[in-house]
Amino acid sequence: MVIIRKETKDYGTKGQIIGEPVQGKSILLVEDVTTTGGSVLNAIKILRTEGLIVQNVITVVDREEGAYETLSEVGVKFVPLVRIGELLKN
Repeated sequence: MVIIRKETKDYGTKGQIIGEPVQGKSILLVEDVTTTGGSVLNAIKILRTEGLIVQNVITVVDREEGAYETLSEVGVKFVPLVRIGELLKN
């Protein structure tokens, strides 16, 4: 398990990745909420730079504002547990 920080910190473990990334290892990225996919795309780029393989992203809520398309463009399967449209129906 690794955690990706939005930016490098000057304290604690420092760096953007917390944990021990293993080059060549497949990573399942888990997000709470996705909108356009920009934040998760940034995390994917960081992980891939470290030699990790990212092919799948699971999100709890997809706000349906472009994340699916953004991730498809970089060859990542996007799996939302629920879409905002489904939540707003009820």
